[in-house]
Amino acid sequence: MSEGSSGRVIRKNILSLYPGAVLYGLLFNITLMIDSIIAGWNLGAPGIAAVALGIPGYGILAAVIYSLIHGSGLRMIWAKGRADNQGFNRAFCGGATLVGFAGIVFALLIFVFAESIVLVCGGDMVDPATLHNAVLYLMFCSPIVLMTALGMILQEVMNVLGFQTERVALSGVNIAVNLAVSVILVTTLPADMKLAGLGIGTSAGGLMEFIAGIILLRILNVRHGYRPLLLRPKEIAETIRCGFPAAADYFAENIVMGIQNNLILSGFPGDSIILPTAEVVCNISYFASGTIKGAAIATEPLFGVFYEERDVRSIKKVWQQGWVIGLIMSVVWAILFYVSLPVLSSLCGMELTQDISRGVLLCMVFTPVMHTVYMFTLYYEATKRFNLSMAFAIIPDSCLYVIMMMFLIPVLGKDGIWLSITGNQVIGLILLIPFVMLINKKTGKGIEKLLLLNEEFFSGTTLMEFEISGDKTDAAENLNKLREPVEGIVSDSDIIDNLMLCTGELVSDMRRTSRHIHLRLRDEGKKAELFIRSIGKRWDLPASISEEVKAFLGKEAISYSYVYRMNIVCIILDGRGTSNAVIH
Repeated sequence: MSEGSSGRVIRKNILSLYPGAVLYGLLFNITLMIDSIIAGWNLGAPGIAAVALGIPGYGILAAVIYSLIHGSGLRMIWAKGRADNQGFNRAFCGGATLVGFAGIVFALLIFVFAESIVLVCGGDMVDPATLHNAVLYLMFCSPIVLMTALGMILQEVMNVLGFQTERVALSGVNIAVNLAVSVILVTTLPADMKLAGLGIGTSAGGLMEFIAGIILLRILNVRHGYRPLLLRPKEIAETIRCGFPAAADYFAENIVMGIQNNLILSGFPGDSIILPTAEVVCNISYFASGTIKGAAIATEPLFGVFYEERDVRSIKKVWQQGWVIGLIMSVVWAILFYVSLPVLSSLCGMELTQDISRGVLLCMVFTPVMHTVYMFTLYYEATKRFNLSMAFAIIPDSCLYVIMMMFLIPVLGKDGIWLSITGNQVIGLILLIPFVMLINKKTGKGIEKLLLLNEEFFSGTTLMEFEISGDKTDAAENLNKLREPVEGIVSDSDIIDNLMLCTGELVSDMRRTSRHIHLRLRDEGKKAELFIRSIGKRWDLPASISEEVKAFLGKEAISYSYVYRMNIVCIILDGRGTSNAVIH
């Protein structure tokens, strides 16, 4: 199969998962915004201000939880890339136990120190009623830290396996329950307790998302049951290290929200609606970012899987296809959001004003750049370049955002706020891309300089790589090419004959559910790995072939996994270091 044809296959895979990834990003952001929206409907600008003061409080500690969740998700992705189902189960069960314990501890901390947290986030500069409502809201939504943790660990499982639409369903359950409970309680409770009802609704939505996730995994027949598992200290450290870049961004964003509140309130003293206005503009921008993240969300698991297979060609294709799809769609989404501004402003609980219109326009201009930043962030994260991932996540959104706002508000007034919200992404790329190119100045060319794969990635040698499509003759001719490089690794002719026979039967059986099959043979020195990958519906490894391979090569010589609509079979061979082989 040609490079162009292979690229079309990957593009088709990304596009098939893109709608679910977009809806997930959209609904996830709605989950974070819905409290502000309901407060605006029922309490007007003071309610929006109270929620704006309360959100950073639980968001900061929730970010720590998110590092454990996302780190567990990445470990699951890498395990699937190696067809290591035992490692996947350990990452899932251990991660769920870890986030459950941390969720309980942090929920209690938020409940006890609610007033102190709100005061730090700007509560000392608002009227007593708004301060009271913000504290009340924060106290009663503190359980969401635990509920979100449990629900999101199940969503990570679905993300790894490619169930993007099902993730959307869970987010939809969360929003529906949150909306229903919040509206009922906010409209029925006394005036001084309405924000408590909003917090209870938030927690109820998280609880139902978790319950629905358990039910949905059973319906999907996902064969990974939970059992309490305490991870080893080394595994906990790895989980935190893997998830820290994404969590650091979330953590920094919530700190920035508190600083932002202080900057805006002190920069426009006496303007009673400046904080609600800024909150609406930020919400609409944040709402848009959920859709713009869609291409990056859809490609991250593919990056992780191909990284574990040391498949640089597929990584480059995923990057190219994902970036182009996301760039085109980010422009479309930006236009749609600006055209829909009257509805969105009303949805956020405020009439459309000139300030909101101008603010959103300036934000939408830079949203296509946000897509590129997200692609870099998730790519570096999936390929274990955590420092770079953290740099792309934090420097534009947090560091530059605050610095730009600090300097632009005195000069440009309200336009300084709007330009800071998404304009920081442009400045971030201008600073970060030359830095990445400088790091990789001695190796790579073109896109490889930006992908910046580490030396460990190139430690082995690809002996042969080809793709099979078309008729049986094409399959047989391609498989015959495999014998020569295998003979360079394995000396036993019986093992070679049986390996070729089993590989032929595997490919033949896979062709029943897929028209695209990819084979790669890699020499890692002490061992060699044969990856057979097909894109399509789930396909079960025939037991007869499994037993036949194990009889000749060993008990753990063959493994199978299904991830992100790809069947992956890995066969391990004893290697003898053919490091001078050439890539064909």
